[in-house]
Amino acid sequence: MKSGRIFWGTLFVVIGVLGVINNFFGVHVAWETLWKLWPLLLVFLGISLFLKDTAAKWAVIAAIGLLTGVVLFSSVQHGCHSAERMVEGVFDDTHVTDAFTQTLTEAFSESAGIASLHFEAGAGHFELNDTTSEYVRADISTNISGYTLSRTRGEEKDEFRLSMEERRLHLEGGKFRNRVAVYLNPEPLWDLNIASGAAKIDLDLRPFRVRTLSLEAGAASIDARLGSLSDTLHVHVETGASTIRLRVPDNVACEIVSDATMSSRTFSGFDKIDGNTYRSRDFDPAGKRMYIFVESALSKIVVKRYDASEW
Repeated sequence: MKSGRIFWGTLFVVIGVLGVINNFFGVHVAWETLWKLWPLLLVFLGISLFLKDTAAKWAVIAAIGLLTGVVLFSSVQHGCHSAERMVEGVFDDTHVTDAFTQTLTEAFSESAGIASLHFEAGAGHFELNDTTSEYVRADISTNISGYTLSRTRGEEKDEFRLSMEERRLHLEGGKFRNRVAVYLNPEPLWDLNIASGAAKIDLDLRPFRVRTLSLEAGAASIDARLGSLSDTLHVHVETGASTIRLRVPDNVACEIVSDATMSSRTFSGFDKIDGNTYRSRDFDPAGKRMYIFVESALSKIVVKRYDASEW
């Protein structure tokens, strides 16, 4: 047997087994410790050079494949967890005092029926989970920069842009504070576009009719509960090393396409159609549909169904 076949076979088996254990059995593993085993790869590679094509060499090659699988998988998991801890840690702003607040609003008037919100910010903690009688409202607490909210009226769509002004950074003990809570009127059909840096993003879109959702971030912790008030929802998520959790109502059919490099994926309640495409089992006969595209690297991606009747 060729040593290359032993190496690749062992590598794929190890990564597959670790993926199943991580996704379905909830076993706590100290990934930050396991990935540090990479120097042993050099040791085993060196040993293999001294051995001829014997059973001993095959055993060493198998050990190299096993160790490579463990190091690769643990590196991905460690990267995901580190990114999430970094986002949580940087914005653990309990003791930040050097911050100012803003409340920005746009009054609701007769709308065109469709509205869009473009939210642009750097790093921070951003949330959208409640309604307002205004058209748009933003409650802000920050020591990084002020924000502006503008509105463009159109015949077919009202467009809103919430963005950071020129930055004026103030730090207290090295802590950042950049929290923005956004509230939207539930009447229009919304297109949402959120672009940020390293961020913690919490969304509960169940009260809103949302047509499109675009999320673009650096290292991020994203938790989004998607709703079922619109007939069709298109979701596009593009991030770096991140933890992405999307919750999908069980009364909407859903298709997921993931272009995820060196990432772990858990899609509960979905069937694999091909290499990157997954669908809920009720997809073909469904009336309401949701299309999710995730493009990411070194990330943990979780999509789960939830009981829509609970809300």
